[in-house]
Amino acid sequence: MARPVDPGVELDPRLLRLADGDNVLIVTAIIPAGDPYRIGNEAIVSPVPLPLGFKVAADDLPSGTVAIRYGMPIGRTTSAVARGELVHTHNLESLYMRTHARGEA
Repeated sequence: MARPVDPGVELDPRLLRLADGDNVLIVTAIIPAGDPYRIGNEAIVSPVPLPLGFKVAADDLPSGTVAIRYGMPIGRTTSAVARGELVHTHNLESLYMRTHARGEA
């Protein structure tokens, strides 16, 4: 059974914003598919379960947007990501540069 969404809460307690300016949120407790959750003034229902430790978009992220977590860029969206949608390898390319690509050993 889906739990009710409290209209007085701006961010669902199962989500965490690590730093001001982050545009992705961390899932701190599994959110089952069909279970509503709140981001800002919007109640969202995901068609898929949101796993513990994964990221969701804090706002709509157009394709090419740099994803920011804990104040640091972690990747670039490869397609548009709606607020509350899972942000993972299917819609995010890493900005991580491997050591050998920088010419270091």
